[in-house]
Amino acid sequence: MERFDTLLEAAEFAATLCNSWSFAFADERYDAEGLLVLAETSDSEDPIDEDSFYVVSPTGAIGLCEGGEDIDWLFLSDAAPDEDLPLIYQVVPQMKFCPKCGSPTIPGARFCSKCGIALRSL
Repeated sequence: MERFDTLLEAAEFAATLCNSWSFAFADERYDAEGLLVLAETSDSEDPIDEDSFYVVSPTGAIGLCEGGEDIDWLFLSDAAPDEDLPLIYQVVPQMKFCPKCGSPTIPGARFCSKCGIALRSL
């Protein structure tokens, strides 16, 4: 899931994944052009708080994380109307690799499980 600071940025990215959306709380539908106009207007008239952000699902649904955790889904992708959308935003930890042999490392490990080299603060 991608994270964005403005609705316009989120809508621009979502438009690369999908070409139509349904508003989650009403029977309104949007094509890419209509969503971009709405997003630009929303950002200029009612910007979100600095601790909030927008997320875009892999199929183009757009949600708002107020306070950084709970996701309120605003625009549902018509490409996958039955998509199982998460209710909480979680950062997926990045896989780290051993600098000597290139093997994946276990998070928090002090030594590489393959070559045995000490893993400082990977």
